[in-house]
Amino acid sequence: MRSWETFLDEGGTHAHAVQIYRDVRELAQSVATYFDAGFASGAPALLVATAAHEPAYLEALAEHGRHPDQLAADGLLVTKDAEATLDAIMRDGYPSAAAFDDVIGGAIDELHDRFAGKQPRVFGEMVDVLVQRGDDDAAISLEELWNSLGWSRSFSLLCGYELDVFDGGTQRARLPEICRTHSHVRAAADPSRLALAVDGALEEVLGPEETGKVYVVAADQLGDERVSPAQLVLMWISEHMPAHAERILAAARERYFAAAT
Repeated sequence: MRSWETFLDEGGTHAHAVQIYRDVRELAQSVATYFDAGFASGAPALLVATAAHEPAYLEALAEHGRHPDQLAADGLLVTKDAEATLDAIMRDGYPSAAAFDDVIGGAIDELHDRFAGKQPRVFGEMVDVLVQRGDDDAAISLEELWNSLGWSRSFSLLCGYELDVFDGGTQRARLPEICRTHSHVRAAADPSRLALAVDGALEEVLGPEETGKVYVVAADQLGDERVSPAQLVLMWISEHMPAHAERILAAARERYFAAAT
């Protein structure tokens, strides 16, 4: 599998990446890097953002030397309000495939018409809006619609979820489906620090010998190259070792944030 950095640089047909974040500034830097690489090749971008977060994305673009007003004037950057767009595609509590194709598919078609031969780059927050509302099933339905659209249109997609990877409920109920529906998953702003934190937490709670056994037993799941081994281990522990999961997650949280200071 191509790395996260390669995705941000090259995008890619059928590429559907997700970043789990706690601070929107972390996500904004990824969005700006991803869009900036596309602009450098003449590719347009569609930003579907919440009103609260849009300024952070535009500021990050400006830090990359890209002026949002000029990008918009040139047609290279199209922005949509995530909540309003979501309202336009929802029917009876779930996203409508027909409405989604009309609204989002139509916007991507317009970019293709204006920039022939260039693959648009898309960033969207509608799924995160649904998750923050507690509508997890609708969010996964929307992810599936994005994946289906990716087979009928040529574009790459980045989305973000504001979640706590050290929360047991998140690991058991939300992250497995999020990981399943994406081609690239960045579970933390600093993957190397997350890996060290998880390894240390496992040894602290289980001891070195049992930690080794966990990696052996979870080996098949750890072969999923779309997701980092550290995140896969946290999901595995949360599902298969519930008696230890909360202590391991708490220890990993403490180690991860302590290493940042």
